Amino acid sequence: MKKTTEELVNQRLGKTIARRRKFAGYTQDEVAERLDIGKEAFSRLERGIAGASVYRLFELADMFECGVETFLIEGSRRTTEQVELIDRLISTLSMPDRQLVVQIVERLARRLRPDGKKDRTEEEGPGYLV
Repeated sequence: MKKTTEELVNQRLGKTIARRRKFAGYTQDEVAERLDIGKEAFSRLERGIAGASVYRLFELADMFECGVETFLIEGSRRTTEQVELIDRLISTLSMPDRQLVVQIVERLARRLRPDGKKDRTEEEGPGYLV
């Protein structure tokens, strides 16, 4: 059975919630208790079976000490939003560290290209942010 767009969005959102929960060091039981919901209800959120309300996203953002937009951007399939997230993540790094991140992303992008073809940048070597 083909999944609806809403189901796909809920799954991406659930994965982001799970990733943020683990990063913050909480168990599913702890989060469910703090949200005053059953652990099965919270598990359904993380698995994308149920969608999270805006209010619930604000509660999670407070608990995980991140912005509510984090859940939407990390789970987004829009390239521009993913670029903004990466920009925020590397903006506080030193220039050499930002250059290292760019080199890693370039290598990964080349490695993961579906057609397997090399592009000019691979032949020229890694690029740098200026």
